[in-house]
Amino acid sequence: MRTRRNRQQAAKTSPSRRVQLAVLASLAVGTLAAAPVLASKQGTGLRVVPSPFVANSSLAASSVIASNDIWAVGSVTTGTSTTETLAEHFNGTGWSVVPTPSLNASFTGVAGAAEDDVWAIGSQASRKSENPLIEHWNGTSWSVVSTPKLPEGSQLRGVAAPATNDALVVGFSGGSGALVEHWDGTSWTIVSSPAFEGVSGVLGISADSSSDVWALGGGQSSLHWNGQSWSRIPTARLRFGGVDAVSALSPTNVWAVGVGPGVPTGGFSAHPTALVEHWNGTNWSVVPSPNPAPQINNSLFSVAAVSANDVWAVGLAFGPFTEHWDGTSWSIVSTPSGLNALGGLSAAATGTVVAVGKENNSGVILSN
Repeated sequence: MRTRRNRQQAAKTSPSRRVQLAVLASLAVGTLAAAPVLASKQGTGLRVVPSPFVANSSLAASSVIASNDIWAVGSVTTGTSTTETLAEHFNGTGWSVVPTPSLNASFTGVAGAAEDDVWAIGSQASRKSENPLIEHWNGTSWSVVSTPKLPEGSQLRGVAAPATNDALVVGFSGGSGALVEHWDGTSWTIVSSPAFEGVSGVLGISADSSSDVWALGGGQSSLHWNGQSWSRIPTARLRFGGVDAVSALSPTNVWAVGVGPGVPTGGFSAHPTALVEHWNGTNWSVVPSPNPAPQINNSLFSVAAVSANDVWAVGLAFGPFTEHWDGTSWSIVSTPSGLNALGGLSAAATGTVVAVGKENNSGVILSN
């Protein structure tokens, strides 16, 4: 999700996301060490920063509220089938683990409007099902916040917090319909709109302001809130794939990433490609971007925009990779080697960019 200081994307399960998960599964054992070195632009990129080593953990999302106020969230495996939420915070000096309620749960998204107003979303295991989870940081502690009862199988996939009395979460209602919930400063309520009809689920969400909110649904459609009503706008027409992560700078400048249909390249068959799309205030269009490994599946799964000429995206080919938009073109920039996974990307207008993932059995944090 993104406000003018902060934007965030969460995990998704669109068709393009399923491609990404398949690639991750194929890379889980032994392939990262054999990954080729990807060409990159020198002098730019993300680097690993010191953070707590938490065994059996991974980080899924980040939120940059200010240069001295950054959150990263994820989960820790504590038993054969038990997990606990994990929240880490940067106070301007260093990262530390912040206690969260013990729930057999995991976090997949985070967004903050202020230092004492941060939201984290995820799921909580209950018997044989997973239930949506929303927690709030009030500046002192994390606590569970009650939400409307949802159909069984519902999932939360993204969160945005453009103001202290205005936050939204999106996902799947009953596993197969659009879900949008809104916080008005007092309680969470389910949002309904004709624009949601026929949308199989809502994926990433980003808010430049309370009157400019973008969400992605079904891979090839976007939902827009203009402060008065929701509308449904088709993304670029593709024969396969689509975008499922979004970052909004303004009503006329929005970026989205995902997986494209691919074309035969250099003797290789048409494997799925990394996909970037842009909204210019009138329509969505595909923007040319690097496809680092045409011999296998490529995907982008998170995007964060600092400014019109400073946009970042992370994805997966042979291993995690990073791309950057400088106002003219997209290029691959340096990413540390040896990462198991890289996702959850966020940025602030001040220029701070933070990505999170997993390295050596622990969550890892990267920044520019």
